[in-house]
Amino acid sequence: MTFTAAGISLSVETKATTDNNWQGVDQVSVEVGGEVKAYDVQSTAPYATATLTSDNPFYWQNTAPIEVTAWWPTGDVMPQVVVKADQSEGNNYQASDYISATGTVQFGGSHDLQFTHRTAKVVVNPLVKGEGMTDDELAGATIALIGVSTGNTESATVTPYQNTTALLPEQQIAANEPFIRVTLATGTTYSYKPDEAITLKAGYQYTYTITVKKTGLGMENVAISSWDNTTPAISGEAEPLTHAYDQATNTYTVYTAQGLQAWAAAAESDNDTNCTLAADIDMAGQSWTTISTSYYGTFDGAGHTISQISGGLFEQIQSGTVKNLTIQEASVSGSSRDYVGMIAGEVRSGNIENCHVVGGTVTGNIHAGGVVGMIYTQGTVRACSSSATVNGGGSYAGGIAARNNGTILSCHATGTATATTSSVGAIAGLNGGAIIACYWSGASANGIGSSTSYSTASEAEKTDDWQTAAAAMNNTLPDDFGWEWQASDADTPVMVEKE
Repeated sequence: MTFTAAGISLSVETKATTDNNWQGVDQVSVEVGGEVKAYDVQSTAPYATATLTSDNPFYWQNTAPIEVTAWWPTGDVMPQVVVKADQSEGNNYQASDYISATGTVQFGGSHDLQFTHRTAKVVVNPLVKGEGMTDDELAGATIALIGVSTGNTESATVTPYQNTTALLPEQQIAANEPFIRVTLATGTTYSYKPDEAITLKAGYQYTYTITVKKTGLGMENVAISSWDNTTPAISGEAEPLTHAYDQATNTYTVYTAQGLQAWAAAAESDNDTNCTLAADIDMAGQSWTTISTSYYGTFDGAGHTISQISGGLFEQIQSGTVKNLTIQEASVSGSSRDYVGMIAGEVRSGNIENCHVVGGTVTGNIHAGGVVGMIYTQGTVRACSSSATVNGGGSYAGGIAARNNGTILSCHATGTATATTSSVGAIAGLNGGAIIACYWSGASANGIGSSTSYSTASEAEKTDDWQTAAAAMNNTLPDDFGWEWQASDADTPVMVEKE
């Protein structure tokens, strides 16, 4: 039996679908009458056809026609199409390629099977420099397909091979949803959203040429073609990417203020909806409503900054986590709430870690904290800082927390905390929990306003002997804490992760 490779695309180097030939394929599985055997592939230049041979081949039992099915990659059964999310490596791209053939073979003579692809191929041509864009800005841009199915994950991000080409299972790309993401070296991110739903069909190639303009992306020469390059064309528009959603992990990846608002709306109705920032977010002129539901998810700032937001992020963190985030030049006013803070009003049994409040103001009616209003017994705030101006109104005010019954670990405050009562402190206005390895400096003279019991490292924490203070504070940290204080003679200590 002779099997042709028309429509096949297997490169010598990676076995990935680029060259429409049999190079790199050494064996296929062949099924006849429910029995499967491995056949070796023999092909010579130009490798358009291959002859399949076996030491244990199928034989004709009679002259009746037979149904033959063959596939690659080989195996006892035809594998489900499941592509790799990261196809940037050649072996992952190769592992994402699936081909098969089915046909009726007649007795006598030469018999051919036509192999076809079980995947669709998406190709993004080299980016074109558009109006207002420079070569430097365009250099180093990366491309990804987002919100797509890999066969076992319904909403994934796929990284193309050589930043241009990716293989996907058959699926529908929804209209007006981000599909192709372009991220410039500067971090500016755009996306292409098809005007109409697109069905990615096996054996077809979908080619996009993208012009990157200062104001966004322009789509040109968008074409769907079979692997022999017939080209019925489609067109579309592109716009800045606001967010992407991964259903498998219930996570929003946020790029813009609009994306942050989209996540917030989802978190209000599903309080364990996660969020990861992929860029700094400027909320100037943008509306914001503090998340009012008890939060159980994970908000990861990933080292990014939210600036000029009007209102705290959360009213209450139940058992969730907020980490790796900076809030800059923001304002919170909570006259209608008992507890207000830049990150959260309350932390019940959750965690705030490596979060920093830079400047801005927090104004409360009863409890106001630079980071959080109230920390309950099981709550923890660690490796955080604040330089905000905090006014607790009639009661409690603290640079980190207005009131602490949980744990404040390795935090520092350099802002000003005021209230009309005596329960004011640079770290906590009122403390009934543990305050460990913290320091304060600036206008607030006292670390703790009123306290029942707390643990600090050294009296040096309240002086300008910062090297001594840092060493003393490090001695009180848990061995597995993962962070440590560093200081010089001139500078106040900073918290850094241990290597």
